[in-house]
Amino acid sequence: PWQLRLAQRSGLPVPATLITTVPQAAREFAARFPDLVVKPVSGAHPQEPPRAVPTTRVAPDADFDAVAYGPTLLQRRVDKRADIRLTAVGGTLLAARKEIPADADPDEVDVRFASSRTPWRAAEVPPGVEAAVRAYLRAAELAYGAFDFAEDSEGTWWFLECNQSGQFGFIEVETGQPIARTIAAWLARPRAPVAGS
Repeated sequence: PWQLRLAQRSGLPVPATLITTVPQAAREFAARFPDLVVKPVSGAHPQEPPRAVPTTRVAPDADFDAVAYGPTLLQRRVDKRADIRLTAVGGTLLAARKEIPADADPDEVDVRFASSRTPWRAAEVPPGVEAAVRAYLRAAELAYGAFDFAEDSEGTWWFLECNQSGQFGFIEVETGQPIARTIAAWLARPRAPVAGS
């Protein structure tokens, strides 16, 4: 929830979101926003076998009783025309866009698991998004962030998350963007000594 509040305060649009363990609250949220996705609230324990839990579309007749067993994140599904990954390194912002094919399965909401073979392509960052991302990075005191957005049919970039250790290799391979070189250059820059060291 902290990320979502910070994104809103920074000027990024965030889909309506509820994190709850109360089944009735989940039902009421679903009544207000009938097209929802459910997302994992936390990752797997580091000693467990690696696994990823995809963001999943909620069925219209979903039974929300199981919400009582653990925190559940429900979010209004963005009817997206593209997925956006914006990699921020120091002061450099590199965005990539992956178009959603017109015939894509609407239930495939998680780009990591989608069957689409559409490549990632370099994209321009809209000025308003750039200003908001920079505000987010300052407030979060981050030098690196991998931002995920869903672009809707009107071109709005909806904030989904910022991963402070997000992967970038797959984007660099497909777009040719110099992300690794930008990280290396940022790390090699001279810095003022830290007091007390």
